[in-house]
Amino acid sequence: MLSTRYTAILVVCLLFVAAGAGVVYATHIDPGTETETQPISSYTIETEYEHEAEVTEPNTVFATGTVLADRETYFTRIAPELDVDVVTRYDAQRASDVTVDTESTLILRNSDGGVVYWEETEDLIEETTTDLGDDDEARVSFVVNSTAIDEEVQAIDNELGASPGTTETFVETTVSLEGTLNDEDVVYSTSIELDIDHGGDTYIVDDPGTSTETAEQTETVEVERTYGPLRTIGGPLLLLVGLAGAGGLVYARREGELGLTEAEHAYLEYRDDRSEFAEWITRIRLPPSVHDRPEATAESLTDLVDFAIDNDLGVTQDPTTDAYYVVADEYLYAYYPPSLEAETTAAAGTNGDGVDEAAGGEEATDGEEATDGDGALSGLRDLLGDETNDDGSTDEGTEDTRSDPETDTGDDADDNATNGS
Repeated sequence: MLSTRYTAILVVCLLFVAAGAGVVYATHIDPGTETETQPISSYTIETEYEHEAEVTEPNTVFATGTVLADRETYFTRIAPELDVDVVTRYDAQRASDVTVDTESTLILRNSDGGVVYWEETEDLIEETTTDLGDDDEARVSFVVNSTAIDEEVQAIDNELGASPGTTETFVETTVSLEGTLNDEDVVYSTSIELDIDHGGDTYIVDDPGTSTETAEQTETVEVERTYGPLRTIGGPLLLLVGLAGAGGLVYARREGELGLTEAEHAYLEYRDDRSEFAEWITRIRLPPSVHDRPEATAESLTDLVDFAIDNDLGVTQDPTTDAYYVVADEYLYAYYPPSLEAETTAAAGTNGDGVDEAAGGEEATDGEEATDGDGALSGLRDLLGDETNDDGSTDEGTEDTRSDPETDTGDDADDNATNGS
C-alpha cells in the first residue's frame, strides 16, 4: 500500500530535492572557476621577392622602356637585367624599436647528385632598416644581370675544360627582425631563395612566394566553469521531480487519500479489542452440536465480552475460524472478526482453490493461523507500530490460555457449554 510506504517514498523525494538543489547550485549559482589560455594579441611577419625587367633593346613586340613585372619567363636579349626587391613587413597591434637586417647573395653552383663541383658567390646587398613602423616596409633592391651570369658560367667552364654537373643560379636572402611587438620582445629570422634558370635566350624565375610567420600572444585567465546539458538541464529537472513528488505526497496524505480504508480501521479496532480482552478469551473448538443452537451476532468483540462478563460466562475463540462464541442457555452468541480481503490478493482463510476453510475445510492444528493478508498486516504494523499477532492477541502481559486440541475434546467442551447454561 502507498500509505505504508509513505515515509520511504517521501525520503526518496527529499533526496531528489537535495541532489537537484546541489546540482543547480553548483551549476547555475556558484559554478566555480577554471583556468584557460586566451589569445590577447598576435603579430604577422612577411617576406617576399618582387621582380621585374625593363625592355632595353628595340623589338617589334615590346616598346623600349616597357617594364615586364612578376613574370615567370623573361627574354635575355631585350631585357637582360632583372630588378629584384626583397620586401619585409609586419602587422601588430603595438610595435616599437623594430629593426630589419636583409642580406642577399648570388650563388652559382655546378653539382650533380649532391656532389658540388664548383661554386661561386657574390654579395648583392646587405642593408639594415631601423624604426620600422607598422605601416612601413623594409625594401631592399638589387639587380641580377642575366647576360653577365651566362658569360661568367661560360668562362668558368672554359677554364675548367668541362662542365661535369648542372649549373644552377639562385639568390639566397636572409632576413632578421628584432623589436617589440605587442609588448613582447621578438627575434625573428628566415631565409628564402629565388631560383633563376638560364636557358640561353630566356631565363625563368622560380618565385618562392611569401614567407609568413604568425604568432599568438596568450595569457592565462580564470573564467566561469561551464557544464553540459546533463547538469544544466538534469539538475533543475531532478529538483522539480523531487519537489513535485514530495508536495503531491504530503497533499494526498493531508486530503486523506493515503489514509486507512474502512476495512483497515475496522480490523485495527478489532485487534485492539482482542489485545484488551485477551485474558477473557480461551481458544476452544466447540462441538458441531453447539452450532445447531439459534445464533445471535454481536457487533463487536467488546460487545460480546461485555455480555459474557455480565452473565458470568466464558468467551471462546475457534482456532480454525477465529470466530468468537459465548454459549448461554439455548442460544449461541457469536462475533466474527473482520478481515482485510479488500486489501489483499486473496481473502484470509481461503485456499488457492477458492474453498472457504472457515466454513468446513480441513481442521487446523494447534497454533496454526491463517497467513493470507500478512503483507497488509505487516504494512499496518509498520504504519502504526502495532505489535499484535495475526489473530489479534499480544505477546505482552497475557498468559497462554489456549487449550491443547489433543486434550480438549468435544465432550468436554459440550459439558462446559451445558454447565454455563
